[in-house]
Amino acid sequence: MFFTLAVFQEIVAGESTEAFFNWNLLWAGSWTRSLNLAREELSPDLLFQGGTLVNRGDLRIGLTRQGLDLRIQGIDRRVIPGGTGHINPGLGLYFDGGGILGRSRLLYGVLDEYGLSARIRNVWIRSPPYAENRRPMMSDLRRDPSNREPETYLYFGLPQFDLSQWGLLSGFASVQADDEFNPAFGGGFDIRPNRTTNFRLEGFYTHRLLDARDTNSWFSLSAPLPEREFRLFGLGTALETRYIGVAADLAYSEVFAWGQDIYGNAAFRLGNRPWRLSLAAEGTGSRYVDRAGNTSAQGFRLAGRLERQWIRSGLFRFNTVLRSPGWAEDFERGSMQIYFRPSAPPGRTLPLFRFSRASLSLGRNAVNPMKTEDSLDVLAAFNLRTLRLVVTGSLDSQSVFDADKSPFPLLIAPGFENFGSAKFSAEAAYNIKGLQLRHKIGYMIRAEREPIWDFSLHGALRMGKLGRVSLRIAAPEFPDKWNYALSWRMEMSSR
Repeated sequence: MFFTLAVFQEIVAGESTEAFFNWNLLWAGSWTRSLNLAREELSPDLLFQGGTLVNRGDLRIGLTRQGLDLRIQGIDRRVIPGGTGHINPGLGLYFDGGGILGRSRLLYGVLDEYGLSARIRNVWIRSPPYAENRRPMMSDLRRDPSNREPETYLYFGLPQFDLSQWGLLSGFASVQADDEFNPAFGGGFDIRPNRTTNFRLEGFYTHRLLDARDTNSWFSLSAPLPEREFRLFGLGTALETRYIGVAADLAYSEVFAWGQDIYGNAAFRLGNRPWRLSLAAEGTGSRYVDRAGNTSAQGFRLAGRLERQWIRSGLFRFNTVLRSPGWAEDFERGSMQIYFRPSAPPGRTLPLFRFSRASLSLGRNAVNPMKTEDSLDVLAAFNLRTLRLVVTGSLDSQSVFDADKSPFPLLIAPGFENFGSAKFSAEAAYNIKGLQLRHKIGYMIRAEREPIWDFSLHGALRMGKLGRVSLRIAAPEFPDKWNYALSWRMEMSSR
């Protein structure tokens, strides 16, 4: 719940008042539960036994005139019954009052990273580094539960300087440290000659000891290692204009008794609206150690995206991603997606029938050429006034396919020689004042196995500015397996 208390100072009797300070409290959380009726007998007590409970409280106290905000946050995640779990505390001090400090912050807790420091952490689990998706380097308190250790983060946002014909110059410097005082330094600047042009240069450095690594089995591909000294350098640059964007990152890691290696990426954007073409490529060596201290798998990824935008959120997008084990090596994995969403109708009167969106996705994994995995997913959505209908279908299979490990799905040779499964579903959604209802029913056909029905019902009650409460009940394998979740978000504010 977001409680707000505002203390007002009266300027002149009878005239409007001005807020002096305010404080806010947000309460959000969820409770989830899974049930398998094939192994458990249904009873009223069984429905409420067990589950995972998550609660997040966020208190903010702000001095409006000074641009100063104090934030106290706590995230609690535990398994019930028993109450086993952990709490992630968070504390933040934000300043946005201008002057020599510019925009600055001091944080303690589990952090979410953005920009360069995030792109060089766990590189392969992130989406391709397109130029338009890059953000300036910064950290903030994480909003969901995490097993990561809390850290201290200090960020100085320097004020803007007018460089005459060169434009506005601004910069920042940051330092981040864990509870063992292992530091990570960041810094950079950007120049804005005009509203549509921006040049940014950032740097990053961290130095610490990696924990000793031991094997958990008699035979393991990873050898045991002692504590090792670890250094990581990162450099990122980006140039953004209205019609062209160019960006690149380079990271260099050095680990004692392991070696040195690099990670790099580059991106290019041409156009903005209505047409935009984006290309991105990235690669890493086998000895590169990422921001999290893990050895990243060697590889190379190439991605492309073409977009056409219309008024009222109309969009056509074609994108493809290719992956290989290294530079100049054959691609082994690939995916392709086509997405289309027509423009919304003008005015507030909705037509009786309207096509809302469609997508087609193809994928192939040919890392093992004698066991190539193919997938196909299609989606089509329609609106009947306030009723929404979504129809989806999917196919997946494994086939013997050995033609230079082609990653191009269904373009070189058909991959669906051995049928795996097919799934179809329909979803309907409608609103009744503050009540939102959505339900889905699906059917999956599986080769040499029994078919599966899929059913879900989702309801949400909106209580105006106070917040919302929602309940979701799903049976991914009807009638044996059930999942249900209750979530809430309560907030109030004087603004």
